[in-house]
Amino acid sequence: MNETKKTGIFWAIAAATLLIAAIVAWPSSTQDETSLVDGLVGTKLFAEFKDPLAAADLKVVTFDDAQGELRNFEVRKDSENGLWTIPSKGGYPADAVEQMRDAANSLVDLKVLDVPTDNPEDHPGMGVVEPKLEDLDVGDEGVGRLVTFKDAEQQVLASLIIGAPVKGQEGQLYVRKPGQDPVYVVSLDDSPLTTKFNDWIEQDLLQLSSIDVNDLEVKDYNASLGLQGVALTRNYSAEFSKDGTEWKLVSLKEYDKENPLADPTEVSIDPDQKLNTQKLSDLTNALDDLKFVDVLRKPDGISANLRADKDFASDQEAAAQLATRGFIPVPMGPNGEIEILSANGELTATTQEGVQYILRFGNISGIAEDGEEETDTADESDSAGGVNRYLMVSTTVDESFFPAPELEPIPQTLEDLDAMDRKEQEAEAAAQAATQESASEEPATGEGQPMQDQPGEDGPEADSEPASDSEPAADESADDDAESSTEADSKDPAEDNADAPDENAAEAGDEESSKASSADADAESSEPENEAVSEVEGETDASGSGESTGSGQGQAADEASDEAAESDAAQSDDESDAAESDAQADAGPSSESSDKPADSQPSEQESPASEPAESDSAEKPADDAKAAPVAETKEEKLERLAGVQEKITKANERKLEQREENLQQARRRSQELNERFADWYYVIPEDTYTKLRIQRDELFDSGDSDASNPAARMPNMPNLGFPPGGFPQGN
Repeated sequence: MNETKKTGIFWAIAAATLLIAAIVAWPSSTQDETSLVDGLVGTKLFAEFKDPLAAADLKVVTFDDAQGELRNFEVRKDSENGLWTIPSKGGYPADAVEQMRDAANSLVDLKVLDVPTDNPEDHPGMGVVEPKLEDLDVGDEGVGRLVTFKDAEQQVLASLIIGAPVKGQEGQLYVRKPGQDPVYVVSLDDSPLTTKFNDWIEQDLLQLSSIDVNDLEVKDYNASLGLQGVALTRNYSAEFSKDGTEWKLVSLKEYDKENPLADPTEVSIDPDQKLNTQKLSDLTNALDDLKFVDVLRKPDGISANLRADKDFASDQEAAAQLATRGFIPVPMGPNGEIEILSANGELTATTQEGVQYILRFGNISGIAEDGEEETDTADESDSAGGVNRYLMVSTTVDESFFPAPELEPIPQTLEDLDAMDRKEQEAEAAAQAATQESASEEPATGEGQPMQDQPGEDGPEADSEPASDSEPAADESADDDAESSTEADSKDPAEDNADAPDENAAEAGDEESSKASSADADAESSEPENEAVSEVEGETDASGSGESTGSGQGQAADEASDEAAESDAAQSDDESDAAESDAQADAGPSSESSDKPADSQPSEQESPASEPAESDSAEKPADDAKAAPVAETKEEKLERLAGVQEKITKANERKLEQREENLQQARRRSQELNERFADWYYVIPEDTYTKLRIQRDELFDSGDSDASNPAARMPNMPNLGFPPGGFPQGN
């Protein structure tokens, strides 16, 4: 074999070897790629991201293809105080604990379902182009949303570009890691990864309840910054107070439309005018539910009470920012302090805790020259579904809600102690008198009641006591007449005159005496009536209620009837209680001995009515002796004085401490709220602003014609005299 053949054979073998190697190598490469894809399916995209609470920073970057610019939204936890803020909104406080946890959880344990491609040319179609400004132009499409979580040391925990949804697979999205080509399919709920401002904040701005609003004050005015300086129109001011659940108008003042700086005039309200309480209820409900859609940071130098520092007047840029948003800085007061007037008036709401919320209404938002702020606000306006307006809020404490308590005077000397004792005794006596007067107003049966006209001589008296169960009412009436006639027969005029004071004391009035005399005259002229008296006498003795005397049954009947009349009179007169008691005591033994002869009773008991009076007067000294307090020694009074002083001092201290505690609580609450409000303009929906405003013609259910005329409410706005060069002119 020559060399040529050997060389040919060698090359043939080499070629065959290369072919075989190529054939063997080709399937191996495809198998490796398939193995790579199969190896990622079912694995976690971020195996090291296990704890969602480790996330201390979230940043979301999106691309505005119409403007050709990036938008950043960031939420961050302060490493020192642990508070969440929104750096992309000037560091506004965020309510992000739960929202951040949910957002971080969406990437923890996120698994790969498929790897459809690793070709960069497929990225735009799947919406996973990375939002990098240097690589993008206006109109570029397919740019994804870049979401990045970092820990407290700003180390990246997870970063993902979220793209378009997978067609036909609900809940599945295309995603990609920044700087890598493979595109993954995952099942992801990206709603917690929102960039909407309202989703990351405490939306209840004022944090008050409508039922806690106790007072309202409306200041309806308009202020603007024009070529001639600050112009002001003041329409009216009104104060309202809640009485239980009903609103009352406390004050209504109107201003001179040609001279708004003049003192207002108090408006006289027609009593027939009905306050528009529905409008006030809608207003307080709007305060309760006040939402805002955006915030902007105020310039430095504006304090929590919306007053400006003296140096603020020289800050032209800050003044211009205020003015363009509808808040006019005006020097007022003796110290040259600068107050903030608002373009569309003020509203003050005071709660039952004494905290005053002051709301100042500015211009419509979106007119600021700062392009970024205007665009941000415009986005939020679209989400809110209408025009928005600037609002500034501050709080203070209304100390009139915490009046100084009325302190009890502390006695310093024994004379002061005696005076205090007398005052207490007088108060007790007045209370007792009031109780007795109240009791005396109740209907009474007895001589205190007027006597009705009688149809005949034998008719019953109107003030007679109801008959007992054993006696008919007619018999008792006859008993009363018999008593009068018999008593008149048994006494001569001299005796009547002698006994008159006692009888008046027992029967409490001359009226009964005249009645008895009248009955006496009737008894002398009527014989049948005497027979009726005899019948009554028998019944009286039988019942045991009569009292026998030495004169026989007639005399006993007379005296028994006399006692019954006295007892009847005593029931209606509180001062004769003792006499009534004695009369009943005298009647007792007589009742027990009713079966004995009539002459067994003492004959000296001619006038039973006089005995209770004597007995009452005899018992009074004993009662007074029992009620009289034991005299205190000087040492005892001094000791009691010290005790009273200590007691009153502690009670007064408790009153003062309670007032101070309530006042300090209101101050703490106001300070806490001002820490939230002080640095911010708030942006509220226009429909909310409408609910918070009340026009003059809306105060009452039917307004007057001048108030309802818009032309009458918009006169020429006079100049306040503020120099035009003092602040920058508005646009």
